[in-house]
Amino acid sequence: MSNSTSIIRNALPARILELFIILLITIPLYSNPGNNGLIRLEKNKFRIVFSDKEPEPLKIALEAFKKDFSRVMVAVPEVVEKSDKNNLIPEIVIVNRSSGALDIPLRKDKEPDGFESHRVYADMGSNKIYLVGNDTRGTIYAIYTFSERFLGVPPLHHWSSWVPERKNEVIVPGGCDIFFKSPQVRYRSILPGDQDFLNPWLKLSPENENIWLETVLRLKLNTVETYSTIKPGYKLTESAYLINNYGLIITSHHTSGLNTSFGTWEEYWEKVRNTEAPKLLLANESAIKDFFRYNAETVVRNGIENLWTVAFRGRTDQPFWSVFEDAPAGDKERAEVINRMLRIQLEIIKELTGNPNPYVRITFYDEVASLMSKGYLKPPEGENMIWTYVAARRDPYPYDDLVNFKSDKPVKLGYYMNFGFASTGAHIAPAEGPWKMEFNYRYINNKSPLYFSVVNVGNIREFVLELSANAKMLWDYNSYDSDDFMIDYCTQYFGSEHAGEIARLYKDFYNSYWQPKETIFPGMQRQFLFQDLRYARAFDHIYRVFYSSGEALNMNPLREIGYESVPGRTFRIDNEFNKSQNQVDAILYGMEKTIPRFELVAERCSKIKDQLDTDKRTFFNDNLRIYSYYMSHLSNTLYHYVYAYKHQGEKEVLIKNLELAHDEAVVAKEYLEEGEHGIFSTWYSNAEPMTRTFQIDSLIGNLIALKKQAMNMK
Repeated sequence: MSNSTSIIRNALPARILELFIILLITIPLYSNPGNNGLIRLEKNKFRIVFSDKEPEPLKIALEAFKKDFSRVMVAVPEVVEKSDKNNLIPEIVIVNRSSGALDIPLRKDKEPDGFESHRVYADMGSNKIYLVGNDTRGTIYAIYTFSERFLGVPPLHHWSSWVPERKNEVIVPGGCDIFFKSPQVRYRSILPGDQDFLNPWLKLSPENENIWLETVLRLKLNTVETYSTIKPGYKLTESAYLINNYGLIITSHHTSGLNTSFGTWEEYWEKVRNTEAPKLLLANESAIKDFFRYNAETVVRNGIENLWTVAFRGRTDQPFWSVFEDAPAGDKERAEVINRMLRIQLEIIKELTGNPNPYVRITFYDEVASLMSKGYLKPPEGENMIWTYVAARRDPYPYDDLVNFKSDKPVKLGYYMNFGFASTGAHIAPAEGPWKMEFNYRYINNKSPLYFSVVNVGNIREFVLELSANAKMLWDYNSYDSDDFMIDYCTQYFGSEHAGEIARLYKDFYNSYWQPKETIFPGMQRQFLFQDLRYARAFDHIYRVFYSSGEALNMNPLREIGYESVPGRTFRIDNEFNKSQNQVDAILYGMEKTIPRFELVAERCSKIKDQLDTDKRTFFNDNLRIYSYYMSHLSNTLYHYVYAYKHQGEKEVLIKNLELAHDEAVVAKEYLEEGEHGIFSTWYSNAEPMTRTFQIDSLIGNLIALKKQAMNMK
């Protein structure tokens, strides 16, 4: 943010400052408020001009726009198809340049300039406010820009328990001209990765499906990464059609080449080909090609806006050799199989689309990244081939394959970053933060301008801050700074008076996490963190060896999980860095460091919460205070749990610490339950049981069982 903005911050009274900063939340390339009078949109005394010939996504955005007016003005403006030539009644005119449905001449200096470019400007002479987009998505963004700037509807209003400020009129400066050039990153994608909270919530109401897709557009992202979307009968899943209806691009997950994975192999043969599925063998290449072709043809037939993914992996998030019985054992040979399958998929795409140079992406995830870094993987190249590198698994930082990338390759770059990993990352509480996100994205963008991005945001609700920061940065790297973003975010959602203090609280919260290993990546901070799912795996692993009768106490009870391809990556515990000889003592050392940090942040959160305006307290509680208390009590739980494990030969110490661990876990759960209200009233209690994610009820049950065993010991 500019120095002039900082000076204004220090000079203006709090309420005026708050209103000023809210107007600057989304910094456009050009904005001229001017002094040429005002256009007053008085309740029931203005209209929206919108053509009924516009495509469905824009009609959906119009309905959301009308709801915004209803929330703020308790009235919905009339919608007409033709503008008033007499200019007597103020009008908001929605112009989509790509459809031409509303053929209104604009001044040349007011035209948008490229894909997704948009403009909100006032014309005093005609008594009109124009919301103009270069294309359909740009026009949607223009609508939501007006909502945010002039109605005060924030992008996260569904998630933030936002309370509208009632208005009888909305005032737009006569010289208003808010202009956004095309975004820097072409494809800006969201991936709801873990869905144990999200899926049950989506099933509660059709409106919940609309909420998250509308939020994607309000944040000005444009792509949704999905898992399998292919069904029998050349049909797509309902979610795929819904995403498309909202005007969002679909791209598929790194498990799902051509929009599906081998998890649908049997269904394809039984329901499409009406025959028994052949075995998954590389030798059955003709059958594999049939499967590939059907999936690609289904996408083409349905005419969705699709960014193709080529991939060759297992049924789920596993290497292909986990399901193909005749897979080779050597890395080089395995890479050669992947190379061939990627070429086959690419040729099918070219043939079915009739495009010799389609946009296609490949994601270098886990074993694919390892094969790439060794030089064995030879992915397709081309000016529209997007090589999507992945932040290292379990801890997001640029991995070796990206570090080794040379910009002379004739490809475009993409990046995939996890805010929450499925088995060892952040899940209940955010951990990585916008600063780590910024470091990662600046690193890859310095290699070559980024063309595609996807962030895994788990169940979404826990990562709305990081998601907002990511969306802001991807539109314009030059205007983005994480510290400035945090001030703007805190001003918008919590008010200007306490924005600086709350921004510092967020940073202190992220810095409270235990770092089990020293940072090794040059210039990076907080590279390795012990996120809440690492706690969960530690609880699980120790539980399995607790009371191992007849065996010496295992002081290194944590092990690798799943298809771990990098030794030591699951937990990243460096005993020497933690001044310890084993994992047990390292955990105790780490918790002794991290507990007081979380506790201090939690105490400060409680103090400042009571100072906020009443309507801003709920989101502050949901988005920071609860997480601080949760991680504080979870850390205490782990400390006492591990202490009990270490001292299980001393019955009194054992029982006391199991009781303390249990009590801390119960309190941690109680804090989570504070976040269950309104549309999120069953967020935690209705969660799908997933063994790889964290289920606090399971932990509490295990602690009760361990205590019963301890009580029966002699």
